Amino acid sequence: MSYYTIKQINPWLYSIYDPMDVYCYLLVGEESALLYDTGYGIAPLEEAIRQVCNLPLIVVLGHGHIDHANGAYQFNEAWIHLDDLELCLRHTSRTARRNIVGDMDNSKPECFNDEQYINAGSGNLKHLTIGQIFDLGNLHVEIVAMEGHTAGSVGLLVHEHQVLIDSDAASPHVWMFLNEILPMNVYIDMLERVSQMNFDTFFIGHSDTPRPKSDFKKYINVARNITLEKSTPYDSMSELGGLLYQEGDAAIVFNPEKLP
Repeated sequence: MSYYTIKQINPWLYSIYDPMDVYCYLLVGEESALLYDTGYGIAPLEEAIRQVCNLPLIVVLGHGHIDHANGAYQFNEAWIHLDDLELCLRHTSRTARRNIVGDMDNSKPECFNDEQYINAGSGNLKHLTIGQIFDLGNLHVEIVAMEGHTAGSVGLLVHEHQVLIDSDAASPHVWMFLNEILPMNVYIDMLERVSQMNFDTFFIGHSDTPRPKSDFKKYINVARNITLEKSTPYDSMSELGGLLYQEGDAAIVFNPEKLP
């Protein structure tokens, strides 16, 4: 049985589920394909991709966090925004990889080698530019800036289908409390700018459920309406002092020092 679970969402788009609870996306054109994010890189990802696609492959990282960038070493090259390069190098370091291995249970695939993984590094990283377009053959994918969760977070805008794919940049439970996050007003400005772009549906990095563009309004409102009185301490990484604020099905974990 494959380590990854692949689901065809529509004829040109697949989700690839990493059982450490993160999704990658495969966009397939007539001439080439694009992999967005690489998960933890525990098992051979390209081997899974070749089950559904044999086209030349482009790899793009939505941002530099450990759960999205650690599989980049498996490919000839991977594109990332320069503003997340240093973050990516930290999150793909030997220390970070050793921590991943230490946290894993008995779910390691048979092919997994601890030392090889720990020493795998970041891979061959190339620098993305905002507005860069990848032509996959009747499928044009534009890189859009989605700064906030990290400085170099980027999304994919698929012009032919009015679809946005955004990794962790905009989601119903967004983390805006880590050390690398940008000020809240920057995040809100990004959401307002991106919400004016030409898409109807978007996908995120920890669910492959299609979401309506109107959800951006929820995310903007929850970020604007934060009050300390209605917020509660966030249990995960409690040493960072994150607070959780929620309205309906939209939540944000934030750093009080980054509020306007």
